[in-house]
Amino acid sequence: MRNRKTIRIITVFLLLAALLLAACQGAAPGAAAPASAAPTAEPTPTPEETAAPAATAAPAAEDTPTPAPTAERKVVECDTVEAFLKAIAPDTCIRLTGRSYDLSRALGYGNFGGDYYDWMDLYDGWELVISGVDNLRIEAARPGAEIVTQPRYADVIRFDNCSNVSLSGLTVGHTEGAGSCAGSVLRMLDCENMSVENCELYGCGTYGLELDRCRDLSCRGTVIRDCSCGALTATSSSGIVLDDCKISGITESYTAVLGLSNCSGCAMLNTLVRNCSGSQLLRCSFVRSFFLGGCEIVNNHFSGMFYVSSGPVTVDGCVFRNNELERGIYDEPWGGEKSEQVLDPDGRAYEDYELYQLKLKTDVTWTPPEPEIPDQEPIAPSSDGMIHVSTVDELLASIAPGVTIYLEDGIYSLADAVGFGTYSGDCYYWMPCYDGPGLVITGADGLTITAGGPHRATVTAMPRYANVITFENCSGVTLKNITAGHTQEPGACSGGVLSFQNCSSSAVQDCSLYGCGILGVSGYSCRDLTVRYTEIHDCSQGAFDFTSCSGVTIERCNVHDIGGPTYCIYDCKNVTVDGKTVSDGTSW
Repeated sequence: MRNRKTIRIITVFLLLAALLLAACQGAAPGAAAPASAAPTAEPTPTPEETAAPAATAAPAAEDTPTPAPTAERKVVECDTVEAFLKAIAPDTCIRLTGRSYDLSRALGYGNFGGDYYDWMDLYDGWELVISGVDNLRIEAARPGAEIVTQPRYADVIRFDNCSNVSLSGLTVGHTEGAGSCAGSVLRMLDCENMSVENCELYGCGTYGLELDRCRDLSCRGTVIRDCSCGALTATSSSGIVLDDCKISGITESYTAVLGLSNCSGCAMLNTLVRNCSGSQLLRCSFVRSFFLGGCEIVNNHFSGMFYVSSGPVTVDGCVFRNNELERGIYDEPWGGEKSEQVLDPDGRAYEDYELYQLKLKTDVTWTPPEPEIPDQEPIAPSSDGMIHVSTVDELLASIAPGVTIYLEDGIYSLADAVGFGTYSGDCYYWMPCYDGPGLVITGADGLTITAGGPHRATVTAMPRYANVITFENCSGVTLKNITAGHTQEPGACSGGVLSFQNCSSSAVQDCSLYGCGILGVSGYSCRDLTVRYTEIHDCSQGAFDFTSCSGVTIERCNVHDIGGPTYCIYDCKNVTVDGKTVSDGTSW
């Protein structure tokens, strides 16, 4: 029986091989490779069923040849959404041979993911999250290949912690449906060396591109249209360039076409912006530099053309034509002072009429400035095993996992840092707040910051809406013998002193925390957090505030001159104050 079965298998194999050889010999030169055999959830929709409204100026695939995959990338051709998802991996070129890829119709949608993608549960569906991928390319093998999703609260594609990813020749957006969107088209978090080329990103997505803590994004030859809030929003990012793009149909009245906070080294070149409305064309807050060159800004309605709370913005060879402005070229910043940081290439501020007289330059090029990185050599630990620092730049440069930083006596004003609000390190970044950036230390497991005693070394923050220090996704952090609080400025605070988010096994000991911060120590989704022998005073809304935490221990703290309840405990387990268990939902 075994011999007969073996003979049958060999016979079938030889027949299949012969048929495949005949098919290959008879195929016409240049014929497409066989499509992926991945299963489909439903019959492939017809072009009429899936096509998005035509772009006002869609990029033509033949205008720019599709770059050949690098030798380091394997090529995978995919004609179904399931095959596309399965192919997501490092060192891969995914070539989309089909027309429409509806993520919300994929087999396994919302139920299971792969090694490099997963689904995030949102209000009305699931969001595709691609994470931890390096050297991935997704390209259209035919014009009009489209990736869409149905949930209005989901980004179409979100990239987390990815590098060297490129998208080419794709159309990406939400499906036609009732209601407005709360998700963007492409969102990128903690990514670097990303590329979007010859694509079409369309609404109802809130933003065409939403970036957070990203470095080096190139968006070229791309249409961004009909997004409700803006073409681009970016925070804590650097090296963002839009070149030869077409932007239209931005409609939201309170947002800008381009909105950047805590960014540096960014530019928009040779780009057409038309038929948009909103608060401004460009809104920059704590942006180290922005260059606008060779752009046409026509037939738009804005409150003001520019809002620049820090700068400068350099404008060269742009045309501003047929735009309705309610408050003129310069919009009023929050502080009420006129912004005059829109400069010519020689560094002189433009008057309104001079901007209107500019003539268009074509094919403008731009050399990014050298990143303004604090010129700080790494400090080696001393014989006591600690890194001794005496300036705020030395403090920031030393933040890393497993180190002990000793603050010599003095004031460490975060606002005095060379890279304040713009430069981020491996384990810290700046979070945009209403009136300035706040320091966030992330992923610094085992970090200790100490000093010779409270009131001898003080860490201060100037923005009233920012926490002095936020710790995010850290384990084993210890703060000891330091003082922290906001500088003495007019107005009340809306930020706290120390905030812990998704942290574990951390401690605050022998410290002094003061207002005008609203809270001394707050925690969200933390485990095993201890505060002992610490003075907390003059905070306007309380000393301690914990939500969704477990294992919180508060021992022998000196709390005085506090506004609001001293303790707020919500959705927590195992909270003790001076050895006594505190019930959940307590506020006193």
